[in-house]
Amino acid sequence: MLSIQSQNFLEIKLAYLCDYLQSCINNIMAGKKFVKLHESYMRRYERGGFLVGDIFKFNDNFKSQDSFKALGANTQELIDQIIDSGLNIQIVGIKDSSPARYPASSQTSTLNVVLNIALDTGGGRYSHYCSIPCDLGQSVQYAPNLAPIPDVLRRADKVNIKPEEFVEDEENLANRADPGGTEPHDLVPTNRSLPKKNTVIPSDPVTPSQAVTSYTNEYLGDLTKG
Repeated sequence: MLSIQSQNFLEIKLAYLCDYLQSCINNIMAGKKFVKLHESYMRRYERGGFLVGDIFKFNDNFKSQDSFKALGANTQELIDQIIDSGLNIQIVGIKDSSPARYPASSQTSTLNVVLNIALDTGGGRYSHYCSIPCDLGQSVQYAPNLAPIPDVLRRADKVNIKPEEFVEDEENLANRADPGGTEPHDLVPTNRSLPKKNTVIPSDPVTPSQAVTSYTNEYLGDLTKG
């Protein structure tokens, strides 16, 4: 049988071994996460330079391209609405323009992809979904920062720094009430006025406490004027 000291030594050594194995596992998992992130980022250049979540910007002369002219009139009109909205255009999907030759193989990805775009209306909401050829524009990179807030989502805040006198609307139903009594029960303005000046309430002055006075005199009695 092992002595108590030997058992304690083995327990301490086992604890160190467990900590070492756990650190090795953490490093391996961190490496795997990095590899996945790196592979996901590098796949941008295997899909025409686009990733889902990118902000998309149309080229200045995209309407003169044959791929745009090949689109239907309703799709062209929808694209004009998307651009005129002033909102961020986000890539929400990427798909191949032709079926994969070898299904379930990453080697079948092509540069000629079709982009699913949509308007980012804020708060995770999207609208105006549309599929377009990838040669109509480019992705705009803002990483590591977030995309800027469009001007159409900003509003001028009416901040009143100087106080203004509030004028109540007597015709507002919230400011009228039924006084009750005999019919007809007509709504009359309620008394909602508040005083604008301080009202002095007549009262006798407070008589100073003798205990406080005597305590103060005694506490400060040994002080002399400098």
